[in-house]
This record gives sequence, structure tokens and C-alpha cells, in this order.
Amino acid sequence: MSASASPADSVRTARPGDEGAIARIQVESWVSALGERLGPRRHSAFDVDAVAQGWAAAIAEPPSEGHQVFVAMGENGEICGFVACAPPKDLIALEVAPDRRRRGHGSRLLAAAADHMRAQGATTMRLWALEKDRVRADYLSSAGFAEAGMRRELEGPGITIPEQLWQTDLTPDAA
Repeated sequence: MSASASPADSVRTARPGDEGAIARIQVESWVSALGERLGPRRHSAFDVDAVAQGWAAAIAEPPSEGHQVFVAMGENGEICGFVACAPPKDLIALEVAPDRRRRGHGSRLLAAAADHMRAQGATTMRLWALEKDRVRADYLSSAGFAEAGMRRELEGPGITIPEQLWQTDLTPDAA
């Protein structure tokens, strides 16, 4: 996590009240990544309030002691990204607002997630990502992740969403 005394460009544990920003970022990211596959309903395909309710529960009452949500804070102290950890090795979500990417927020979030997962005993970390999301694939590759050779399909709002599994080694020898 960032050692900065200022909230700008840092990562902190999510707390109640953050769920609205987390939901907006997640939906913006989905819409950005899925693009035209969502068709004309692209900006109304996901229920932001329902997504926020899910995150409110995950923050207030995590399913286990090891589950943790972290948020990235931007230069004005606003939430601009998040990562959700589900030990022993899964990242449930890693998103940075599309207009806030390429500023180090994703790297800070991944570092916080890796530290947290190692503290929970993890030796690998994995994340499902949209199969045709080249921006995310390039980012994950540059961050040390590799495709794990597994794919799945999720039912989305009127479409099937193919995902691929990415993983990275968290052991000290891996770097």
C-alpha cells in the first residue's frame, strides 16, 4: 500500500459508503470493455444500484476473514479503482475507471492485493478477464500474469460473456 500521508494516489481498505463509487467504476468498466456487444442498451444494461448493494454486503460482511476489498484513491481523494480479494488465490474483480487508467492505480491495487494474498498464505493469484479485452490482457501480461488455459462463459444482459483465466506466481523466487 502507498506510504503517502495524503490520500492522493494511494490504496486503502474499502469501507461502508464506498460501494456506490465501486459499483459505478465496475459498470463503467464493463460497458467500456463489452462495447458494442451490449447493443443499443449499452448504458442501461447493468443495474448500478444492484451492483452497489452487492459491494455493500461484501464490504460490511465479508464471506470470510480473508476476503478484502481495496480502493485506489485519485489525486483529489476520490475512489478511482478497486480490487476484491478472495483467498486462497482469487481476485474477484480488478477495475480502474476508464478515464483514470495508465496512472499507476492498477499497479498499486495489484500490489495491495498481492501483499494481502501472501499474508493469507497464497502462492499464486488468479483473475478471470473478458476474453476479447486486449487492454486488460496487455496490462495483465505486463504485470506478470499469464493465461492459465481455462475459459468460461457467463450469461450477461442478453449476451454470453466469454472469460479467460489469468494467473501469476506470488512466491519470492518468481520475480
